[in-house]
Amino acid sequence: MRIMCDTNIIIDVLLEREPFIKDSYRVLSLCEEHKIDGFVSASSVTDIYYLVRKYTHSTELAYKAVGKLLEIVKVCSVTNNDVLTAFQKKAKDFEDCLVATCAQSIHCSYIVTRNVKDFEGLGIPAVTPTGLLQKMT
Repeated sequence: MRIMCDTNIIIDVLLEREPFIKDSYRVLSLCEEHKIDGFVSASSVTDIYYLVRKYTHSTELAYKAVGKLLEIVKVCSVTNNDVLTAFQKKAKDFEDCLVATCAQSIHCSYIVTRNVKDFEGLGIPAVTPTGLLQKMT
């Protein structure tokens, strides 16, 4: 199974945000154990670096966080075609649409996010971390 991890589940783990950390951590653990193939979009990596640096006030911690992330998931390229496809959809949230477009281009089964409603109508099923874990059992 291939999944696209939305930025929020990564940040939940890196910043230890309660009550979301537990199931998000379990999803990332499945990726780390190679039980599922986890991906993040290239654009999400820069967002994750920015958010960790903003909340921790540390460039060093931000780089450590991204380094650890890169050991767990693969980075999905964002191509010119992905950007054009997302742009043409004129979705309410361009960033989410771009993530969905990238997930489709690499044939992901799901986008894993806390904000399932943000991905409705974007052509790929979205599930919460809890929902994905339930599907795995």
